[in-house]
Amino acid sequence: MSLDFLTPDAAAQRETRARSPMERRAVAAGARLSPIEGWNVPNAYGEPITERERLTQTVGFADRCSLTKLELQAEPETLARIVAQAGGGVRLEPGMAARAQDAWWCPVTPERLLVLGEPGASEPLRAALTRAAQEAAGTVTLVDLTSGLAALSLLGPGARELLARFCAIDVRPKVTPVAGFRPGSVARTPGYLLVEAEDRLLVLVGWALGEYLWQVVADAAADLGGGPVGAEALAHHVEAARA
Repeated sequence: MSLDFLTPDAAAQRETRARSPMERRAVAAGARLSPIEGWNVPNAYGEPITERERLTQTVGFADRCSLTKLELQAEPETLARIVAQAGGGVRLEPGMAARAQDAWWCPVTPERLLVLGEPGASEPLRAALTRAAQEAAGTVTLVDLTSGLAALSLLGPGARELLARFCAIDVRPKVTPVAGFRPGSVARTPGYLLVEAEDRLLVLVGWALGEYLWQVVADAAADLGGGPVGAEALAHHVEAARA
């Protein structure tokens, strides 16, 4: 019998917490969930050393559905002005994302931009884009796709090999270097690929296909001796790369 009615605040927090479409698969794989910025996030799987070994010796993958994802649409000149103002002078280049204001600015087409930020960054990013759009001439559309796109990171020395098991986008460094951004077919469905670092790739697909993407990646990773990693291992990996 549930006694949540005796502690309504705790019950309300759980009920309003956002959930990834990959959560069911993650829990089945042994994930321990933690609340992060209003989301249920897989924080760890089993022993931390196992996850860190995947990130340094084979390959790991992490649920990133909680990332902030904002889409901006405008005429090319208007879009460039908005991005320069909201992004602190960022200039966009076809096929390349730019890192600024703790977010990735990813040009999809000359008239369309995807902005990716950490969980909880939605409001400041939206506010910056809205201010810039109000000062720009022309018609501008800003849409929050945070719960419209599922996201998964591939990490470790086998990240590119893992991607090749289910995606035909060429991620050889000379073709798609760090910060390379490519729309294309991901696991036979329309999606996006962002190279965040030499050993860190981010793939995005439609929200409804998040669980499917998880299973495709999990099967491919198992063949390479890898598996899922949680937010703790991911954060440690990113910090180690910055050091």
